[in-house]
Amino acid sequence: MKLTRGGVLVLVGISVPIVLELRTFLGFFDIELPLIAVAVLELLFLVGVAVAYDRLNGSRSAGS
Repeated sequence: MKLTRGGVLVLVGISVPIVLELRTFLGFFDIELPLIAVAVLELLFLVGVAVAYDRLNGSRSAGS
């Protein structure tokens, strides 16, 4: 699977509103999610995207 810089930007752009609306969604079930938990969750997602991007591009440049 190819992960480009544009793809990373799209993932980041889509993930922010999804994670923020997760609080609202969980609120329908009387589950309160603190804002710091949302920030940590988003941070972990962004680190995961960065690691995936680095691995995919690192293996490509090392292989060619």
